[in-house]
Amino acid sequence: MIAIPTDIYDKDGNMIAIEFNDEAGDFVVEAVWDDRDAQTSENRTAFREWAYKFVKTNLGYEVKT
Repeated sequence: MIAIPTDIYDKDGNMIAIEFNDEAGDFVVEAVWDDRDAQTSENRTAFREWAYKFVKTNLGYEVKT
């Protein structure tokens, strides 16, 4: 099973979530950004790593980047 991530941003360019869909385009899960975390490049990278690992480890999907 493959999950395809899509970064979701607000109108100001702040990341608000990563949405994962399967290859058929069906929704799998959404990882939501913690508003208490600063919108830095390092935090976004760490968030992506966490979200991808969660989808792989807990849901059994391979994340296609």
